[in-house]
Amino acid sequence: MKPDISAVLALIKASSRVLLVTHLQPDGDAIGSVLALDSLLRRQGKETVVLCQDPVPESLYFLPGWERVKSALAFEAMKAAPFDLSVSVDCSDFARMGDCGAYFLASPKTIKIDHHATNGAFAQESYVDESVAATGVLIYRFFEAFRQEVNQDEALYLYTALSTDTGNFSFGKLTEELFTQMAALMKADLPIVSAARQLHLVKHPAFIRLLTRALDSLTYLAAGKLTMTLLRESDFSDQDANMEHAEGIVNFGLNIRGVQATFLATETPEGVKFSLRCLPPHDVSRAAAHFGGGGHVLAAGCTIEKPFEEAVSLMREYLEGMIT
Repeated sequence: MKPDISAVLALIKASSRVLLVTHLQPDGDAIGSVLALDSLLRRQGKETVVLCQDPVPESLYFLPGWERVKSALAFEAMKAAPFDLSVSVDCSDFARMGDCGAYFLASPKTIKIDHHATNGAFAQESYVDESVAATGVLIYRFFEAFRQEVNQDEALYLYTALSTDTGNFSFGKLTEELFTQMAALMKADLPIVSAARQLHLVKHPAFIRLLTRALDSLTYLAAGKLTMTLLRESDFSDQDANMEHAEGIVNFGLNIRGVQATFLATETPEGVKFSLRCLPPHDVSRAAAHFGGGGHVLAAGCTIEKPFEEAVSLMREYLEGMIT
């Protein structure tokens, strides 16, 4: 059953100025969902500002109005008037808002909209449904609640959200509701062919260079059921790349016949970042949570603040235990 939307809807309707915050290192679901909600609220006469700690990925520059997403620094310079309401979008816990979290808490009313399996309570009201594939599914429900049909830009935002978090409709939770929503997006003249190419086919040259490095490190574990790939800080500097260019590399370790789970370990100044993926019946969200992270059953992540080799060994040991 769908969670009750009435309390969250009442807060939104009672507000006039709304601050929208999505998670650091944003993906297509984060940016697509927050831009779609932003557009819907502005159509209701609300004044809005959209915040994210990190920049919108270059791969999402095809989305109209992506420049509306502001950094904390840009927000400070705006000297905006106080907000009635803050809404977090696609944030499983408070830390995921990064340096925008303080602005979220500054509003007298707060809402969380999310779909992750691991969730922390940090807002006064929550609209959370972990049964759906993407936060974009939840945002579409708000269009229904306001009795608004999506326009073409909103269709593009929501397609980006749905398509990204389902791996171009190849992951789980592909429900009738999701495809009913997709039909509505197509009715709004969604340019699906060009959008799908931008999201899933076109890659930055730095991605290809990093992918080569990662595949050079590909290692089979647990009798071929588990794989690991590694990226050092030097790989990024050598290839003139950044973390944005590593997005999606982890999936190459999973999409191999016989492999049931994989992890990509990336060395960063903050620690070793792990991207985890698996197939049913496994659950990598438990592994992520064990090391202080979170996410979905089939896709999760965490950061281990230990030397690279030690962190990799810890994750390898945990996942080998899970897979065997």
